[in-house]
Amino acid sequence: MSPFDKAISDTDWLRRSPSSRGGAGGHKEWWHFCVYAPGVDVLVNLSLVDDVREGAPPGQEFARVVVLVRERGWDGDVEVFEAHEVEAPGGGLQMRFGDNRVAFEGGRYVIEVRLRRRPIAVSLVLEPGCVPSLANNIRLDPGPPINWLVLPRMVASGTLRLGDRVVQVERARAYHDHNWGHFAWGRDFAWEWGYGLPEEEGNPWSMVFVRLSDRAHARTYMQALFLWRGALQHRVLRAADVTVERVGLLRASRVFKLPRAMALVAPGTVTDVPRALEVTARGDGDEVRCRFEAEDVAAVVIPNDHDPGVTVIHEVSGVVTVEGRVRGERVAMRGRAIFEFLGA
Repeated sequence: MSPFDKAISDTDWLRRSPSSRGGAGGHKEWWHFCVYAPGVDVLVNLSLVDDVREGAPPGQEFARVVVLVRERGWDGDVEVFEAHEVEAPGGGLQMRFGDNRVAFEGGRYVIEVRLRRRPIAVSLVLEPGCVPSLANNIRLDPGPPINWLVLPRMVASGTLRLGDRVVQVERARAYHDHNWGHFAWGRDFAWEWGYGLPEEEGNPWSMVFVRLSDRAHARTYMQALFLWRGALQHRVLRAADVTVERVGLLRASRVFKLPRAMALVAPGTVTDVPRALEVTARGDGDEVRCRFEAEDVAAVVIPNDHDPGVTVIHEVSGVVTVEGRVRGERVAMRGRAIFEFLGA
């Protein structure tokens, strides 16, 4: 059993929507994973989202699996599952959508996902390397808050089936977050969310950065940089201690979009994703500088909850470097990452 088993079991359980029991609707929840095998970036997301369309019965949900894989280019898909195909008990530590399953068991995360329309299958075991961090009741805008858990340091082993090839994965870097709450796509909020994992397993540092703002990035609701040393969270710098600079614009020749049909609603390749994101955090004599260099972008296009527009989440693959000094000790790391820009 993992030494982190209790910390994860006590925090990463499924909250589930209260709407089927007469509670508020509009609940969203997802488990999100990123893995960095040699030459391959992999993103897997399982989500349960209340159906807020007019006339939808209480408790009706959309269950989705999103898979993105980047080698020389992007591939992947979004798949939706009927209620009878879904097992995701509240308070539990597993989701099963059809033949796809993600669970925390025996101190490890297990991912078994096979797309139906694309030749992609993910079979991985992820071993946690640090304790998670939990944040509750973070306001996005005047509406309801969001909650999250982040677990930035894991190693993944198993296989990826990509077309007719099998890619063996051995102790690749991996990341996980879990988000839930009652908030609506299309409201006046945006986020920039990213993390840093070192290329060398022996390097003790790992990092998570988040900024929640309005869509114009004129008003910040919350921003923070979280730093782990080994298994434990070591330092948190937040609010006025953190400054963020967006450098240039990423100009991709092609933006891969999911679901594919939604590319007709949000066509084109122009995005507001920065070419680089620079984060500086200073406080009480400590300083951490983070720079993310964007390389390639994919977009997940989501219909808004209460208007005919769409919300676009850009998943941006690139390289992150972190430098600084905290509590008298030098901080330095470099590695691959997928930063997420919502509203960009």
